[in-house]
Parts: sequence; C-alpha cells; structure tokens
Amino acid sequence: MKKGESLFIVDLTTVSIFNESYLKKLAQDEKQYKKTPFLYLLFSYTRNYSINWANKNLNYADKRKKGSWIIYKFVY
Repeated sequence: MKKGESLFIVDLTTVSIFNESYLKKLAQDEKQYKKTPFLYLLFSYTRNYSINWANKNLNYADKRKKGSWIIYKFVY
C-alpha cells in the first residue's frame, strides 16, 4: 500500500458471530467444534484476523454500520 491509501474491511455480522477468545475455546472442544457450522467459524476467524492485522499495521479511520453489515476503514 502507498501512503494515504485506504483498506476497507466489510463484515457481515450475521455470519461472523464469534470473537477471538470464543473461537479459541471452541477449537479446544471437539464436540462443540463439529456442531458449529463451518461458515461461522471461517467468517469469524477471517474478520478477527483482518481487524487485528489492520489495527497493528494501519491507522483506524472510521466504522459504519448498516443493518447486518459493518464497514471498517483503515488508512496507511
């Protein structure tokens, strides 16, 4: 990225429902892990990873919510 460029992370909150600590807990409980739809695990992990990475490497600029969607904006 070049200085001044923006990164937008789009989150569909109806499928990225788990925070990082809950995902770690789920990963240690095989029975519960197998019961949890993979889509929720994947979208939750991807959202958590992306937001954490952006917070560490970019500057947070804004967040907008519309219904089940959240758009995060980060600037380099």
